[in-house]
Amino acid sequence: MVTTSWGRIQWGAWLRWERKKRAYWGYFREDSRWQRWNAAIQRKRRTVVSEPEVKKWTGTDNTLFVFDQVSPQNDLFGPFRAHRKMVREGLLDLLTPRMRAALDTYAAPVIAIHIRRGDFKIGNPITPTQFFIDAIRLARETAGKELPVTVFTDAAPAEIPDVLNLPGVTLTGDKPDILDILLMSNSRIIVLSQSSTFSYWGAFLSDAVIIKPEGDWQENLRPPEINERIFEGKVNFSDATSVHKLRQGLLQLRD
Repeated sequence: MVTTSWGRIQWGAWLRWERKKRAYWGYFREDSRWQRWNAAIQRKRRTVVSEPEVKKWTGTDNTLFVFDQVSPQNDLFGPFRAHRKMVREGLLDLLTPRMRAALDTYAAPVIAIHIRRGDFKIGNPITPTQFFIDAIRLARETAGKELPVTVFTDAAPAEIPDVLNLPGVTLTGDKPDILDILLMSNSRIIVLSQSSTFSYWGAFLSDAVIIKPEGDWQENLRPPEINERIFEGKVNFSDATSVHKLRQGLLQLRD
């Protein structure tokens, strides 16, 4: 397997003056230039299969598989949902030693909420801050104590004061995005922003209770065997049935 550079500049983030610039260089170990050049040569010599179905390969060694496209948006993790454990282990293994060491210095959050703003302020659905407030309150009420909350966001603090002013809520410090995703995935409860792939990755890699806005367009992010024992669902806090289902899922976490 040859892993190519992750250093592409995301010009939109710079032009929109977003707080997060999506600069991913230095996150993952990269193969040498020679290995990448060799892979390019092999594309001329071998049978190339682009974006193949994810499954165990039992054919000849003369085939080159190329994965370089974004997963289908209507079911983001469909092609590799069944291989979730392998994906998580692979991501951790790809981290540079510096990133892996940094990850080990952070404690796992109890409640992680991801508030997406950035380019979502231009045409995409923004999840109201009241959704996050309601989720925090219900989780604490169900637990019977003030569970600590960690906020992951690309918003400026002045954009989300009603969340940050709640007691026991902390804004995570600036760090590489991959560490934010992996820390979110280590949480016990994750509250997602609607339609955010950043939120989805944190949820997909986790064994946490997953709380999604009612209008979210992704269905189950994780394999069925995970969601049969750990709650993942869309929640409308004005609907008693929806709230009851979430409360039952949260009760599984009570110590």
